[in-house]
Amino acid sequence: WAKLSRKMNLLSNVKNCKHEIDMAFVRNNQDRKLDLARFHAIFKDIALIQYPALLEEDALTKVVRASIVMLPDVNAMMWKDAKRMAINVEAKRVCAQRRISALTRRILQQAVYLKAKHAAITVAKHVRQFLARIFVSKMLQAMREDKEYQRRWRCAKIIQTAWRRFFWRNRFTLHQERRIERKRREIAATRAKLKEMRERQRSSVVFRDVIRIDSTIAVVTISFRDENYLQDENSMLIKVYVPTTKGVFAFNLEEKAIRECLEKALSSEGRLSWDEMLKENALKELTKRLMLRVVRGRPIFLFSRRHIVEKGVLVDKRVVRAVGEIFILSTFRSPHDFVVYTYQSSTRLQMRTKLPLSKLREWLHETQEKQKEQFDVCLLEPKRQRELIEWLVKRVVIRKNPKRNDMQLLLQFEAEEERIIKLITKVQSQWRRLKSRRYAKEKTIHQYEKVYVRESSMYAYRNILTNECQWEKPKLLGDDDLDDPVDEWRREETVDPATGKKHQYYANYATGQSSWLSEEDAARLVQRRYRAKHESDLMGKKIQLPDIVKAMKFIHGTRTKYEQDPHKLSNIVNFALLTHCLDLDYIQAKPIYERALQQSPNHPLISRAYGIFLLASRQTPVATTFQTACRLFHEANVVDPTQAKFQSATEIYFRWAVLVDSKNPLALLNFALLYQCIYRKYDHAEKIYRAALSLDPTNTLVLENYRLFIDERYPGGEYLSLGPPFSVVRGSQVVEERPEWAEWSKMIDHGCPKKGMETFWFNRFTKDTSFQEPTWSLVWETRMKRSKCVSGKASNWVEYWDDRTQTSFFYDGFTQSYTCARPK
Repeated sequence: WAKLSRKMNLLSNVKNCKHEIDMAFVRNNQDRKLDLARFHAIFKDIALIQYPALLEEDALTKVVRASIVMLPDVNAMMWKDAKRMAINVEAKRVCAQRRISALTRRILQQAVYLKAKHAAITVAKHVRQFLARIFVSKMLQAMREDKEYQRRWRCAKIIQTAWRRFFWRNRFTLHQERRIERKRREIAATRAKLKEMRERQRSSVVFRDVIRIDSTIAVVTISFRDENYLQDENSMLIKVYVPTTKGVFAFNLEEKAIRECLEKALSSEGRLSWDEMLKENALKELTKRLMLRVVRGRPIFLFSRRHIVEKGVLVDKRVVRAVGEIFILSTFRSPHDFVVYTYQSSTRLQMRTKLPLSKLREWLHETQEKQKEQFDVCLLEPKRQRELIEWLVKRVVIRKNPKRNDMQLLLQFEAEEERIIKLITKVQSQWRRLKSRRYAKEKTIHQYEKVYVRESSMYAYRNILTNECQWEKPKLLGDDDLDDPVDEWRREETVDPATGKKHQYYANYATGQSSWLSEEDAARLVQRRYRAKHESDLMGKKIQLPDIVKAMKFIHGTRTKYEQDPHKLSNIVNFALLTHCLDLDYIQAKPIYERALQQSPNHPLISRAYGIFLLASRQTPVATTFQTACRLFHEANVVDPTQAKFQSATEIYFRWAVLVDSKNPLALLNFALLYQCIYRKYDHAEKIYRAALSLDPTNTLVLENYRLFIDERYPGGEYLSLGPPFSVVRGSQVVEERPEWAEWSKMIDHGCPKKGMETFWFNRFTKDTSFQEPTWSLVWETRMKRSKCVSGKASNWVEYWDDRTQTSFFYDGFTQSYTCARPK
């Protein structure tokens, strides 16, 4: 490639071009091997050396066009591609021209066709209209001549008229309803707007009161002029309404004027806040600046901006001393009230209080009743005004205000009322404190709950809202305590601090237990374990995988071998067991068993399997079949007393059939007959019978075998046991119980099929049953061994305590007698 590059004379403008080409190869390739990426890098290097002023892509393009394209082979290839490209362009142009001409011809032909089609349709339409018009005119002429048609036409006209009347009446009614509804909406909107204005005005009202000035009653309303009344430079509007003349007087007060009036009236040392100025007692001071003038017989109200106007006549003025200070006391009397005014020259402090005449009368009556003074209401007469003033001045109180560090002017009854209010407030505070404690105690009872902690065997107190626990009882409970937690499981949530995820768990705060399982999940788990335990009790240990493989191979081989050699004894026996236990085809299994018995009548495996088959299939006659099966079992026990030859059949066929189809009652029947007739485990066989009956209570084969099994367990039967099964105990009743019998009870079975066997004995601890009366000497010895000696030093009788029965009994060692009654 380096030699080819030198021959191509790529670096025609560079001095010593061949050396530069070799150096480009050396810079980008050290091991004298070239791939595509390295060739590109070398070629870019050469292009940049040839044209250093150009960009990399431009330099590459120029080098290709100036050198490589000029090579003969490359030039011929390029011309060939150029001719092909030109031919392709010309071919596309010709094709496009032909397509355009074809499209144009199609459009022209389509226009001509559509025009002809439209003309044909129009002609056909007019023809149809003409024919229809002629047909209709003929029909109308015939109908006009027909009286029936005329009657129908009149009826139709009447109906149309009625329909038009009904339609336009409904339309007019609908229009009226819409107009009324629109008007109602407008009225509702207007009312809502007016209501909003009234609410706005009502919300701006801060004070309203009824005052009386010189026998003229007026209603005073103070409100803000705008909604943003807490802004600076607000103004208030005072409206005075006189009911007698229905006149309204309005006074607009700026914030500065309001503040000057109230600060002067309240004797405030600092600037008042809006909260203080909006109090009722402060706004009342503004009403005191209203003055009444009568002009031409009509009352006119004015607002004094200088000072509080005292209504009435000055009737007394004197100097009094109180709390170590000198005050000037002035008394004004009007037709409706008394005003007491004080002035302190040293501090220029002004104080004022008002006493209505109605309140003065009540005060005089109360004073007369309490102190039994020798005066009456006649003091209000003008001629006894001096006595009234003296009496009133004696009851003026000037003192320091306990709430604020200033002076206070009030009358004696006001001071008494203030003292009573303080007592009432104290009683109310005590009552509110008691009520709040009860409320807090009730809230605490609902907020906390007791939780039993198993580790410390103590109760803790858990906050339901924060989930925090504490050992100390909440103080708000006082001497009471929370109820013990209810013995129930509750669902709770906990947050994993590592992941922040919420997890649910279940807790029983009465026992201190917690679990990730709910009661339903735990019950399902227990049920699952119980079913597994019950299944393992019925079917024995679990079958392992090697045993499964072995059984499957054996069963598959049994079918194959029987098909290959149906006359061999082992093949016949295995196929008979397969058909009997797994296929449950009793019709096919019977001749196969009979063939096996013909070849080997005394084989123990065949005898036992055929005996189980006879009982399971209930071959007729039933009594003869049962005797034949018992005979076969007896002969097999004589030949094979250890049942070794039957063990493989048990595992491969009988047990495997139950494992494969545990819900099939016939498979369980074969398994129950196995334990009943072969192993002689009657209690286990009864459990399997009951499991089969629970699956199909109407299965006649299972029912008849179970009844036969129960009947033969009584004395004289084939499956004789000491007593009836435990299932019989559940349906029996206790006849008699005695203390000396301990755990034994005498019971009766009313549904017993055997006469004379209704009564039996039952041990409630060991669950043993017996048709015979227990040996009481053995019972006493067993009971004595498990009991503890309590006492017996004072006499021959020794007292024993039986923990099992929770009773005591006595034993005499000399006579070797027992008794449950205490000896005398």
